[in-house]
Amino acid sequence: MNIFFKIICFCFIFTNLIYANGKDNIVDDSSYILLSEEENTFLENNRVKVISSKTWAPINMNNEEEKLAGIAVDFWNLISKRANINSETIIAKDWNEVLESIKNRTADITLGTTYDTKKKEYANFTTPYISFPIAFATLFDKRFIPKGSFLEGKKVAVGENYSSYVIMKKKYPKINFVQVKNTEVAMKLLSAGKVDAVIDILPVIAHLISINGYYNLKISGTSEERVNISFMIRSDYPELLSIVNKHIAQITPMDKANLINQWLTVKFDKRLVDYEYFYQALILLIILLIFYIFKQKDLKRYNRQLEELSKTDALTKLYNRRKIDEILNKLQNKKYSLILLDIDNFKEINDVFGHLEGDKVLIKIAELLKNNINSNDVLGRWGGEEFLLICKNTKEHEAYLIAERLRKLIEENDFKIRKVTASFGVSEANKKTSIKDVLAKADIAMYNAKQNGRNQVIVSSDLK
Repeated sequence: MNIFFKIICFCFIFTNLIYANGKDNIVDDSSYILLSEEENTFLENNRVKVISSKTWAPINMNNEEEKLAGIAVDFWNLISKRANINSETIIAKDWNEVLESIKNRTADITLGTTYDTKKKEYANFTTPYISFPIAFATLFDKRFIPKGSFLEGKKVAVGENYSSYVIMKKKYPKINFVQVKNTEVAMKLLSAGKVDAVIDILPVIAHLISINGYYNLKISGTSEERVNISFMIRSDYPELLSIVNKHIAQITPMDKANLINQWLTVKFDKRLVDYEYFYQALILLIILLIFYIFKQKDLKRYNRQLEELSKTDALTKLYNRRKIDEILNKLQNKKYSLILLDIDNFKEINDVFGHLEGDKVLIKIAELLKNNINSNDVLGRWGGEEFLLICKNTKEHEAYLIAERLRKLIEENDFKIRKVTASFGVSEANKKTSIKDVLAKADIAMYNAKQNGRNQVIVSSDLK
């Protein structure tokens, strides 16, 4: 392990150590602890039998000299030395033997376990002296596991009756737990692909991966749940419980860090980011961005369509009256002429040939007008069978010539059903006339064209 990750591990565990018991329980001066008369009597008259398994490395394990060692053992050695506890050690073959020994009073204390109400009938638990998160081990090619619920429905190996099992089983009953003799056996099953994951506290998982060379395994995540490690003492030894708790309270954060640091020669997964998730998230982000861009384009196109509909006559596709009014208001005090035309006998066309044919006539006349006016002029459907043409910068006599040309185009066009004509009225605007007056003059001129026999152009100034 390189020095960078060793520092990270140290800082991580050191931080957890500080908060495992709470700041209020930490006492810097461990040189003197006041014991009661009963506690002193207990120490004088009893040789404490310590029992521990050797299968939970690096919490408790056999060292190279085949002696019991580990994090929990070091904490016990510190406390027993400071408290002058006379003790002997019994090494159990597994955790079940440890429990039976405490229950049957053939042993007095075990070093690394967690609080369990089921054991309260025969044992008491000290204040936790250290806390670790539960870690998830998987094959190296598996995804990052952010929390325990991601293991639901999976085969997860765990030590029989281990604290990690008790905690996780209670919160995640849908996980398919496979209880085995110990975590080392569980890791062998995982390496062989016989289970999907293994759970135990972080240092145990990391230690086994490193020591046994499981290069096909990794730590894929940790749970929100933690294992608070305590000493478990037979229930009829309250004095021993009190003595140990007093000394736990006096272990400083620096003491804890020194005890833990020597066990940090473990292999942690150096991949701080699950890149498969990262790339999936990146692809999703790109897809969402593309979707957003297209939606924005669709929205702009939709808005343009709405704007077009708001100013366009649905049948003829010319400007509607609302848009024409808007344009006329902008021409106040400017030079222009108006040509207002009305299709002759249009009601008769609808009555005889039907409204569908009438619509075709309107559409055709709109096309004729649109295709035969100047690009600067504005054409719109004024209402019903009426059309209005705004001729910008055009005098009345010039507008008359335009109207006459358009009249002939309509008259000469083949509408299939019958001959169609239109009557035109022309008026000119000046600075003294309002828009309303210009429109009224064009309307009167067109009315006169109707009265005079239809199919003709009348100029407003010719009327008396």
